[in-house]
Amino acid sequence: MIFDDPQKLKERIESMTSRRVNGTVVIHEDTSSYMDIEGGHVLRLGGNDYFVLGDAREGRFGIDDQPKFWVKYAVDLADGHHKIIKLVFHEQFTTNVGLVRVRCTRNPQKESDVLELVRGNDRFMQGLTVVDPSGNPVRIIDFIRGKSLYGVLEVSEMPHEQYWHEVLPGIMRELIPCIEAMAGLHALGQHHGDIRNDHILIDRDTGRYTWIDFDYEVNFSDYDVWSMGNVISYVVGQGMHTFRDIERYPLAYPHVQGLDDDDALVLYKHRIANLRKLYPYIPRELNEILMRFSFATTDPYEDLDSQVRDLRSVFG
Repeated sequence: MIFDDPQKLKERIESMTSRRVNGTVVIHEDTSSYMDIEGGHVLRLGGNDYFVLGDAREGRFGIDDQPKFWVKYAVDLADGHHKIIKLVFHEQFTTNVGLVRVRCTRNPQKESDVLELVRGNDRFMQGLTVVDPSGNPVRIIDFIRGKSLYGVLEVSEMPHEQYWHEVLPGIMRELIPCIEAMAGLHALGQHHGDIRNDHILIDRDTGRYTWIDFDYEVNFSDYDVWSMGNVISYVVGQGMHTFRDIERYPLAYPHVQGLDDDDALVLYKHRIANLRKLYPYIPRELNEILMRFSFATTDPYEDLDSQVRDLRSVFG
């Protein structure tokens, strides 16, 4: 729904957002200059008006205040629903999987393609793509109210053994189907490209785990497979454990056994994969799964389906 009359547009914004509007509302149809699009402006896309609330912000690793200027929080003025609007932004970086150099490229069109493939699957964020007058594929995403898996575990302070018995089984009941859903995306010929524990959102009403952010494209077909190991080890460990942590906080690891370089995760060699050396009550069968993501492995996972099968054998 487009509000051509400036006064009606103001009234609609105020009724949908409870915000007072003063002066002329700035309207953008061309989204090429995303830095010029600010809170209080309106994005006119695909025959609809969206009131911009502000920029999204990075929510992990202690940089909560770092804005993502190409991602906007907005309100659909047709129905009042909250949206996340992702504008075109290009970047590229490289990382390593063992000796393999992986190139990661932000590709908005790839995310649009994934959104089409997963439409109606509630294990994935839902949205649509609108092409603006300059040809930019703008993704309009349904807002999910809740925290990321990373955000939930980051504030967990209970002893790990209590977490192991009381909390982890419930997390795995949701995480395993989430991994299975990603395996289904692979079967359709696509990949995530940036699998992380903060790219799984937990709906605060349903508790459902949902994948978000599909705009990274990688040139290494097994990158998702290896990246999932970081998520699994983070969940089993109730957070990240590094070799430096062992040195700095020995009292936190009273059962630690001798660690060496082979106990590290392949993707992050400062992080420990061999969690049974920290927590001896972790079953050997589960630790064998974790070690298939380590430098010691001679039998790495080749697909996500195998991970799902092995995790179900431990957690049911």
